[in-house]
Amino acid sequence: MKQLILIDYAIIGVYVLASFAIGNYYLRRAGSSLDEYFLSGRKTSWWLVAFSMAATNYSIDYPLAICKLVAKYGIMGTWYVWSLAMAAVATTFFFSRLWRRARVVTDAELIKYRYSGNIGNALRIFKSIYFGVIINCFVLGWVFRALTKVMTVLTPWNQWYVLTFAVAVTVIYTISGGLCGVIMTDFVQYVIIIIGAVALAVYGVVHVGGLAAMSAKIEALYPGKHFLAFSPGFTGGQLMPWSAFLVYLFIQWWANKYSDGGGKHIQRMSAARNEVHSVLGTFAYSLLYVLSTWPIIITALCALILFGKLPDPELGYPRLMSELLPNGVLGLCVVGLLGAFMSTISTHFNLGPSYLINDIYKAFLVKNASEKHYILVSRCATGLVALTGMILSVFIESIADMWQFVLSFASGAGIIWILRWFWWRINAWSEFSSMICSAIVATYLKQAHPEIPFESALLIIIAITVPVALLVTFLTPPVQDETLRDFYQRVRPGRWGWRRIAAKYGIPRSPYLAKAVVNLLLGLALLFLVNFGVGTLLLRSRWLGIAELLAGALLALVLIKRIREEEQLPDPQDSAPPSPGQGIV
Repeated sequence: MKQLILIDYAIIGVYVLASFAIGNYYLRRAGSSLDEYFLSGRKTSWWLVAFSMAATNYSIDYPLAICKLVAKYGIMGTWYVWSLAMAAVATTFFFSRLWRRARVVTDAELIKYRYSGNIGNALRIFKSIYFGVIINCFVLGWVFRALTKVMTVLTPWNQWYVLTFAVAVTVIYTISGGLCGVIMTDFVQYVIIIIGAVALAVYGVVHVGGLAAMSAKIEALYPGKHFLAFSPGFTGGQLMPWSAFLVYLFIQWWANKYSDGGGKHIQRMSAARNEVHSVLGTFAYSLLYVLSTWPIIITALCALILFGKLPDPELGYPRLMSELLPNGVLGLCVVGLLGAFMSTISTHFNLGPSYLINDIYKAFLVKNASEKHYILVSRCATGLVALTGMILSVFIESIADMWQFVLSFASGAGIIWILRWFWWRINAWSEFSSMICSAIVATYLKQAHPEIPFESALLIIIAITVPVALLVTFLTPPVQDETLRDFYQRVRPGRWGWRRIAAKYGIPRSPYLAKAVVNLLLGLALLFLVNFGVGTLLLRSRWLGIAELLAGALLALVLIKRIREEEQLPDPQDSAPPSPGQGIV
């Protein structure tokens, strides 16, 4: 089993220095205002939005967790990830324009425009802690745990030394360059990530004798099991039950903490140059998201052939690296994993403080300080968030299990976060009750009934939370009409659930929802054509895979034309001249 040597450490050193250089380059710009620090001045091009989102989601835990899912369910286990790509498509066509129109720094800030009174203020504070501390630090915890798992296999160093070094490097360039520095490093990191992932997959395939041999060996090792199927079959032997598959296909993509694109995704959408850039960037991200799974799937299958089912299947990925890759290539792949690690935690280092400072400290505690004061406090908050995540990582064993728990933690609130855009009757109490109920039920099931499968737990959480939230909605007073009018005019979400408000104030009808539904269907068709086209090309039929990809390319042209023709509300700041350095992104 190989370990890192001088040439590998040299490659890692060059990468670390490059990260520092990017952060330092954007130091002055990031320190000019909170808008620059947290949103890159709202001048980011669509392709950088896409790469940044993709890099943020492709963390070091990502290949490890997929290896475990493939070891358990075969290729169809990746539906856990593919369903979240479906959520990204829904975000693209239903919410990306709305978030850009809202002009907020965080999704918690939206509350001050959507709701009114003290209950709205209380919800904003609660949600900032909920996402900025609890969810954010749990995510950091499992990402930190993933790094220690990988480095335990690849280096003889103490895992805590490695973790502390990587976190320190990321904190420095994050607080130096703000979101602009994060986005630019994300782009560089994602390119390296994909090169490393593809290189490992190629070495794995060559070692087992090629793609055809890989498929044959998998079928021989697991006879009667549909390891290579994209979905459950009807002949028996399927590794994933139909009930779980249907939950992934029809429920999980909207029952999650980012059901309307909130959190780290809204940060990128709000940072986009305009609505069109927001839409194109978010959709391009969904394609990158599914495409990035295939090198990992191939690697996971090779690991199953070479190592069998390991006690901890998540270690199949780093073990394959250490046993197959020559030094130099090994260093490049380690840099890819470090890039995956840093791209994710840098986002969460920027995201967590954005809630704490923008939605609590600035909004309620210190209202009239200078921009430099808020940026200094934000940088201090980053250190506290990083420390909390490191502490939580000690208690995490299975990354895939923690993935599923955090997703279920807020799953019951997903439908409420969607409805608040399209139905005037949703109020602050609706969000409060859905978040609290979902968290309580998810925690109870995790602690008292760990034997319940994730998919079943998700259904239980939703079945309890949604009726509770709707009951609370009708038992509590609605939001003031003036607040609802201002919100509707601000984001223009379509008239479907806003007829009363639109009629009362004579607001013109908007075709937003009708166009969004058509674009969603086209977008999902394109997503599946591209995703399964690649899978078919690699594992089944070359010509059928090429045909699916060509059909996807033609559909992409149609969809891009529709996006560019769609209504775009004027943004007075879009025509403003960029500040120094803004033209770069």
